[in-house]
Amino acid sequence: MNAYPKRLAIVILSIIPLMGVAQSFHDYQPISDNPSKQKQLQEAVSAKFLQDQASLSGKNKKEIAELYKERYEMIKKKIDDREMITNEEVQQYLDRLVNELTSKNKGIVPPGVRIYFSRSNWPNASSMGEGTIIFNIGLFNRLQNEAQAAFVIAHELAHYYLNHSNHAIQRYVETVNSSEFQEQLKEIRNTQYGKNSAAEKLALNLSFGSRRHSRAFEKAADSMAIELMRPTLFDLNEALSTLALLDSVDKDKYQTELKLEEVFNFSEYPFKKKWLSSSELSFADTKEEAAKKKKLEDSLKTHPDCTQRISVLAPKVQQYHSADDRKFVVDENEFNKLKQQFDFEILEYEFESNEVSLCLYQTLQMLRYDQSNPYLMGMVGRCFNSMYKAQVAHELGKIVALPNPQYDAEYNSLLRLIQNLRLPELGSIAYYFLKLHQDTGKISEEYVAALIKSKDNFGKPEEKKEWIEYYQSHFPKRKYNF
Repeated sequence: MNAYPKRLAIVILSIIPLMGVAQSFHDYQPISDNPSKQKQLQEAVSAKFLQDQASLSGKNKKEIAELYKERYEMIKKKIDDREMITNEEVQQYLDRLVNELTSKNKGIVPPGVRIYFSRSNWPNASSMGEGTIIFNIGLFNRLQNEAQAAFVIAHELAHYYLNHSNHAIQRYVETVNSSEFQEQLKEIRNTQYGKNSAAEKLALNLSFGSRRHSRAFEKAADSMAIELMRPTLFDLNEALSTLALLDSVDKDKYQTELKLEEVFNFSEYPFKKKWLSSSELSFADTKEEAAKKKKLEDSLKTHPDCTQRISVLAPKVQQYHSADDRKFVVDENEFNKLKQQFDFEILEYEFESNEVSLCLYQTLQMLRYDQSNPYLMGMVGRCFNSMYKAQVAHELGKIVALPNPQYDAEYNSLLRLIQNLRLPELGSIAYYFLKLHQDTGKISEEYVAALIKSKDNFGKPEEKKEWIEYYQSHFPKRKYNF
């Protein structure tokens, strides 16, 4: 996801971009969670953490225990923040996908594995190393078929079976505690000049070293994933098609030019060029800096070495592939329904998690592909209303990111726009945008609620009253009280 700065990660697999907005979701209802399932997951994660802590021994026990604790707290936070989806219907489908693999590989897949969807937009899946496997919906919504999803799941099951995460922790601790590493740290501390650059270089070397181990792990997990898929009916060729598309996974799913000057240009309230101006230094790089950045990005990309991984895996796929293999085994209709639903669930979760600028960015991207979707238009209004409220409280920075050279140019343009808008302008854009689309948007409860709020912020009490009456008469099972 290009709206995020580049991240370091190990033991992770992600997947492909694909276009097409789910046009049926004109008044999207967020996925509900099951509190008992949420509690059950929390108890299972806690019990495994205590078990793993008790099993530690050796000279690096303390450092490893601390990393295990950090891992546990990260998973717990995901559960507490409702990132993990515990909806019964959604989980049943995922369990059926997993069962197609585990039932054909009894005695191989370790017991006690917990596989859940995460509401994260980051297109990844990860084996946490203690039995929890997280399948981000930002990955699932880019897949083309169940066989690709099965490869992702099998790959993460392989990571857990091969104990890659715990091996990575062990190697990290051993490296940091090694005499060579400590000597380098000592030299940096004793150096009067260039401490920061030297420390940065050492950190990068440690990172790249970790990723080299990770790359070896990826190939091993790919290979074992094919073995796990082999006794199933899933099409093994889809493992290769997945890997072939991984190079573009760091791009946004709906990568497009936002055209802010058009979207927020109204006859009664024209777009102002100054909204996109910047007093900051340009993010432009010299040729040398650009080349250096490109090399670094290639090294830190979510999925390096995809071509090489394909060449290693292809002979085994060719050997095992059967003409009876299928792209869909469990339920094609449910797969496609969830894939489309997850686009909107991501927006809801980002908005509720106060990632408002990111939510607005992705909403505007989706609107380029479905320009008459009332829910998406309503979400634009909700984001501006939220930013208006935050600006009144002098808390805009809590929900809006600042421009960053590692963000997409389009996202930076949107962030500059937000930073340049004064409070009345935030209210004005929300008001005129929603007013422009109200005939189309009024079938959506979220749209109408955002419309009412915009009229409040813009100081239109009579119009607000009129739309409250409309809301109350057209939405008997009301979500909002006005």
